[in-house]
Amino acid sequence: MRLERKIAYALAKELKDITQEAKLEALAILTATGDRVAFYAGDKTANSTELSAIGAALVAAARLALERLTFAPINDVMVRGKNGFLILKSIGDFHLVGGTSDIEEFKNAIAVLSNHAPTIADILSYVQIDEEDIPME
Repeated sequence: MRLERKIAYALAKELKDITQEAKLEALAILTATGDRVAFYAGDKTANSTELSAIGAALVAAARLALERLTFAPINDVMVRGKNGFLILKSIGDFHLVGGTSDIEEFKNAIAVLSNHAPTIADILSYVQIDEEDIPME
């Protein structure tokens, strides 16, 4: 997804702030349909397109489960693996994703992503997404 220069600059500044506050090994912003807006995975060998699609699918599945259990709306999806943790934070038509292999950093990342989510949502509110690309809630 291509962004206007002013939006890209504001987003880059916010993402830089996040990386200074939390030791994340992966950081991404994606649309609800899995389009990559921003992606960083450090020295990990990760396919950004594939991970963006998987992230969007995880959030969509979690959203559906929460709706069925009347626990909606969705805030976060947290995934715990043997060697790391992933948080996907829903911010409107977008998702903020962070990953780390350290449990203490994961706790910090949850707070940091939550603190920055409103600003990122505000920045992304100027991004046009085709209505047919937005999943129905």
